[in-house]
Amino acid sequence: MATNQREEDYLSFDQDQQGETGLHLSNEDAIKYLTLLTPRDLNMQFSISPNTGDIALKTGSNAVKEAIKNLIMTKKLERPFQPGVGSSIRELLFEPNDIITEALIEEELRTVVENFEPRANILNIIVESERGGVGYRVKIIFSVIGTGDPITFETFLEATRGE
Repeated sequence: MATNQREEDYLSFDQDQQGETGLHLSNEDAIKYLTLLTPRDLNMQFSISPNTGDIALKTGSNAVKEAIKNLIMTKKLERPFQPGVGSSIRELLFEPNDIITEALIEEELRTVVENFEPRANILNIIVESERGGVGYRVKIIFSVIGTGDPITFETFLEATRGE
């Protein structure tokens, strides 16, 4: 079930003898607070969680991967009231398959993730032409903010006609 509890519900700020304000949490409250900081997003397959009966959530690095995938596949001007969100990747897929287009795709991916996914810290992006010039193998290596573990998101981008 969904909850309407906010971050403030778990925080308690106290002043010590010197007048310094600090965060004092019990172990239970600290665990609740840390779960609030874990990235969470809806599962875009809209599957049902067997535990709660609600729409399942993706958490942690899987949530960030899903968000990056959605940003890559969203065209600019596609989202109502958010015309700047999205990328020009689809247009670049119809350009000549050469090293310049690879560099443009890499730059577009870096820009989109840095601008619209604050939970990801990009470590490296690798774009390689594959399948005899039909598409590009993309590997984005990033870490989730607050963790140091590198995570790899891989996908294959190819030009398709009609949507």
